[in-house]
Amino acid sequence: MKRVAKLFAGHPFRGRIEHDPEGTISVVQLKNVDPVLGVNEKRLPKVVPTGRRRPTFLEEGDILFVNRGMRFFGALVDKPLEKTVAAPHFFIIKANSAVVRPDYLAWFLNGKMAQRYYSQCAAGTALPHITRRTLEALVVEVPPLERQALIAKVYQCHLRERELTERLINRRELLVSSLLEDASKNTK
Repeated sequence: MKRVAKLFAGHPFRGRIEHDPEGTISVVQLKNVDPVLGVNEKRLPKVVPTGRRRPTFLEEGDILFVNRGMRFFGALVDKPLEKTVAAPHFFIIKANSAVVRPDYLAWFLNGKMAQRYYSQCAAGTALPHITRRTLEALVVEVPPLERQALIAKVYQCHLRERELTERLINRRELLVSSLLEDASKNTK
């Protein structure tokens, strides 16, 4: 990983991250990130920056890697986010665009080979986590940029299909539930 991207830790916060109407920066938390949907920028809490560390703002093309919990995955920041930082539960991955496309790298981080690596290397039992050193040691296969673009495009189509399928399943469940409730009320 070291040769294709740089890793940064999420912004450190003391205590809970609470929404402050006077806040000047937004914070991406675990609940705002999904491996299929990516970063949900709606309802990001605003905070007033504290501490000495200057915030590292997220940029389009960054990858937020969830480094603790039961699922390790990367989510591509696919649109500009204004004055937004990542919570400490993330590594921020900035791809070296001369070598690897960010969308390809996001796919690779979520692929079976990388997932196997995480499951073998995760530390901790109660709350498994991936260390920075472990993530930096991940061997990333880097095909030519043209092939990366093709792989990333197919992956984006797959994610979109998955999102639409889940939405269709949810709507079908609502329809069937509604029909069955109506049928149970009509005793004729």
